[in-house]
Amino acid sequence: MHTIHHTPAVILKSVHFGEANKRVWLLTKEFGLIVAAVQGVRKAGAKLQGHLVDYAFINADLVRGKEVWRLISCELLHNPLEGNPKLPLARSYVRTLTLLERFLLGEGDHVELYAHVTEISTLISRTDIDERLFDTLSLWRAIAILGYIAVEEGDEELLHAPFDEAIGMMDDAHIRSFITVVNASIKESQL
Repeated sequence: MHTIHHTPAVILKSVHFGEANKRVWLLTKEFGLIVAAVQGVRKAGAKLQGHLVDYAFINADLVRGKEVWRLISCELLHNPLEGNPKLPLARSYVRTLTLLERFLLGEGDHVELYAHVTEISTLISRTDIDERLFDTLSLWRAIAILGYIAVEEGDEELLHAPFDEAIGMMDDAHIRSFITVVNASIKESQL
């Protein structure tokens, strides 16, 4: 008998495979990146059909097989893009999750990264936050948490402060510096 793992997750991406199946990329707190197969989800009346929404948060029930994880059930918790997918901060949120899908390597403990994604998802409906600042800080934090860049001595507070407070601490010099660092890390990683 296989153990069922219950964990909150955010769906980074999903693709169709086979006749009625899907493969989903999940960022979880405890396991890191999991690529899970979902059998029969594209059949008419499949119980998970409405729960597997890209960029949404779910409670996932997963079983680890010999070679692949299987998502056997889930509950949709929160879809941050529901009702406001055209907001500028929503584009930044999607860009950050897309970057994570590329940069995450396998399983592992990603509590801080999951907390970062959760935090930015709660802010995307706000209209009082500058899009450039949000986008830059969101991407920089994600890459810094993953260890792809070294955090400069004066920037630790920007990494650990609540996101909306950290945005208030940023200036144009931070934006230029962080954009340069993010672009260089993407180029150097060849991902």
